[in-house]
Amino acid sequence: MARWGEGDPRWIVEERPDAVNVNNWHWTEKEASPWSRETFETLFKGLVIEQSSIGKVTIDSLGTIQGEACINNRKAKLIYIYDWDIELKWTGRVNGRDLVVGGMVRIPNLSDENDVDEIDISVTVNDDDRKLHPDVSDALKEMVRKNGTEQLRAKCQQYIQMLKTEFSNGVILPKKTTDINKSQT
Repeated sequence: MARWGEGDPRWIVEERPDAVNVNNWHWTEKEASPWSRETFETLFKGLVIEQSSIGKVTIDSLGTIQGEACINNRKAKLIYIYDWDIELKWTGRVNGRDLVVGGMVRIPNLSDENDVDEIDISVTVNDDDRKLHPDVSDALKEMVRKNGTEQLRAKCQQYIQMLKTEFSNGVILPKKTTDINKSQT
């Protein structure tokens, strides 16, 4: 045990108006899952994937979303943990035809362990549409797979950036009263 006046200065409790997690030394956690689900809805719903020579596909809604996300603070360092399996429902049309085909895009490994370039994206077509109109459904599926992958990865990157900037505000607290006054101005 240290003598009075000796020891790690981070152990000394500074005067803080809220007396919470002095120097951001102790572990704190902020749940990001509900915010993430809303953000996925905003980012993906209405996304259009188009190729002038083939047709147009629109992400209509989100299907099943499984996973979790949180931000942790330990010793004034932020740790981002997220792991998602996302399904997106799409509909599309081939140019010159009124036929509507539907399907699903699946992003099974959006996590802090993978770079955005490593995110898998699989595209499927509804079984009924595939059986009735194989040429149209295959053309749209390949268009989404080839042209939409980069757009979908860009949206995943945008989510990660928003998690690290927008959602993480307030996780690390200012150290002293003077820091509090500076951060409010």
